Amino acid sequence: MSAITLRHDLRGRFGPARDQGGRETCLAFAMSDAHAAARGNPWSTLCCEYLFYHAKQRDQTPAHQGTTMPAIRAALRLDGQPAETDWPYLKALPANLKDWKPPRVGTLYRRDSRMSGHAFSEVWDTVEAGQPVLVGMTFSGAFYVPDKDGVVDADEPEDPNLRHAVLAVATGKRGKNKRLVRNCWGGTWGLSGYAWVSERYASPRILVALTVN
Repeated sequence: MSAITLRHDLRGRFGPARDQGGRETCLAFAMSDAHAAARGNPWSTLCCEYLFYHAKQRDQTPAHQGTTMPAIRAALRLDGQPAETDWPYLKALPANLKDWKPPRVGTLYRRDSRMSGHAFSEVWDTVEAGQPVLVGMTFSGAFYVPDKDGVVDADEPEDPNLRHAVLAVATGKRGKNKRLVRNCWGGTWGLSGYAWVSERYASPRILVALTVN
């Protein structure tokens, strides 16, 4: 297979890919990394745990469940985030949820976000204009294991129960358009935590898209 021809690549704004582990925190990770990229270089990892905690106080659903887009946006705008070192990410929630509360933290960084068009072409255009896009999407089994070239391009049915959040950070072509996404499943997934997702695969699965201002 021929290599993918890069058109616009924003990976230089990010640090190493992170890992959400077994918790349903993908939206908080994607928003945290979009926020950190918006703050500019040098890269400084922001506290995903703090953002997720405050989003959960707002959405009022069980702590082990993922949060919602309105809650995470409000938490970023109103509660903000400190540096990751102020409250390192927890691999698992405490057995007693009364013990799950933020420690004393330092400077809090707040940002607004903006909902954007969620068609593949609109996400593509935003990345080409130099801005990463947080994408909420459904996915299928092929997304777990990109092929040897780091590409997800399967003709599989949608599963509305499988939902995830990623960051679109680059555009490229190999035949048809593909966009590179930054995931939060660690550096062993795809191409060091990134993978190319085809227009065919992504278009019917995009639920929502936003940018951090």
